[in-house]
Amino acid sequence: MELSEYFITQCRAMGVFLRASSPNIKKLVSGKKGKDHVGVAATYSFDKFSLRIIYMEQGRKAYAQQSIWLTVTLDEEPLLPFSVYDVLAFAEPENFNCYTYTYVDSKELMQDCFGEINGLLIKLIPELSQILENGIEKNRLISSQKESINRYFGDNVLESSGMLGATGDKILNLMLKNYFDAQIECAVIGSQSLFYEGKTEKALKKLKKSKFRTQYHENLIKYLENGGAPLKESAVTKEASIKKGSNRHNGGIKGVLKYGGLSLLFILALSVLCIPVYYGLCEFVFRDSLYYMGLLENIVLFPAFCTLPGCAIAIRFINRNKKQKAKDSQKIHSPKLNSAALTFIKCFTIFAECVVILGFVTSLNSTTVFYENSFKYTEEDFPLSQSELNYDVVDYFAVVEGYKIEGEFIKDRHVVAVTTSKNKIDLYNSSYFSADDFKENAEDFLTEKGVEIKNVKTL
Repeated sequence: MELSEYFITQCRAMGVFLRASSPNIKKLVSGKKGKDHVGVAATYSFDKFSLRIIYMEQGRKAYAQQSIWLTVTLDEEPLLPFSVYDVLAFAEPENFNCYTYTYVDSKELMQDCFGEINGLLIKLIPELSQILENGIEKNRLISSQKESINRYFGDNVLESSGMLGATGDKILNLMLKNYFDAQIECAVIGSQSLFYEGKTEKALKKLKKSKFRTQYHENLIKYLENGGAPLKESAVTKEASIKKGSNRHNGGIKGVLKYGGLSLLFILALSVLCIPVYYGLCEFVFRDSLYYMGLLENIVLFPAFCTLPGCAIAIRFINRNKKQKAKDSQKIHSPKLNSAALTFIKCFTIFAECVVILGFVTSLNSTTVFYENSFKYTEEDFPLSQSELNYDVVDYFAVVEGYKIEGEFIKDRHVVAVTTSKNKIDLYNSSYFSADDFKENAEDFLTEKGVEIKNVKTL
């Protein structure tokens, strides 16, 4: 049985336990055509209000993955969103237990969550009914929520939206959804969650700095200032606390370090593998040559060529690893990538492979190659072709410590071909080769061609 089906079973059983009507089950979908299943919601109807329990299996935001939370809607204010914490702030102001559950990825965890929810609702439902029967308490609850919403947006949005008619209603609905998402996020990965995990000092510090504070948050601040601590451990708080950051989409600092470390590892591995391939390719392409120079400098560029494919492989590795862990039924948060993400990864991988091929081609062209009657060279950074020059138009080759080309002084050691017309041709990619290396490999056949090699300090 899938977890969403198990969630529905638990919701129906809870309806019997609470002596409520059978819940209205609705599957939550997303996507342009609304075909992507992302979760399930169960709604219970009571006198003057309705209660909704949501299990979100997939979502775009980190906090929405494999999470369970509760919402309340008043019949009198159907558009006004209430989280379970908003109701607790008035019904049970000293109840600071966690009732928002994350990483619910097994039947055992889900059963534990519903055990806590049952214990909460059997008390909270009668308490909320009493509040709504009392006009003063009901108005306090509604007014407090409206004040929190207006304070969150920094404006009187609830009243001003009515001036825009139907357009204003649409905008207001989007804003209220944004507000409620912020509440859930605060409870799951924000300052509120720090308190549930026992990090009371950090929680108090963040709550005081936060501009977004509900009545529940105000109560929690006073509770923490008086030395309060979590009353009991939530069904999944401890486990979720361990996983947060590193497993939430491999997000946060840990996720960045993990992805960056894997990318670097694959980049270095690919660079090492490319070296023998590159040497073999050079031997094949330059098989008719007498001598070629510039390989070492090209090899130094391999990590740059392998950056994109290294990152692409890291993405695919992380995705496959998460899928494998999900298959092994390990309790690891592993949301599935949607088709758009998979298409992006495939396109990114193909693009990365093209970059490597282009890098190989340009690095080969940047190598200076000496043949029987001529040599090929380039003076560009990433050349797609080479120029060719016969030896009979070369006066001499100079190995220089420093020289000027087009008015720019070059300090690095280079080999420069000086033509009979006194043109200076910088043999690009030769700066890592010593004069001894060049003379040892090229002097004999160049002497036969009547071309001299000179060591000079400047040119």
